[in-house]
Amino acid sequence: MNEYHWLPSQWLALSVKEKAMVVAGIDIRQEQEKKEQKKAEAKARSHRR
Repeated sequence: MNEYHWLPSQWLALSVKEKAMVVAGIDIRQEQEKKEQKKAEAKARSHRR
């Protein structure tokens, strides 16, 4: 939650559904970042040759 600059009290004030949405959003973002990282690594490898 540091990345969102939320205080623990703000997180605790969220409903279960709201917390689930936040966690799902973080999961989706991580998946996208992994794909981008793999793409960048593949591009870097192809330029070494």
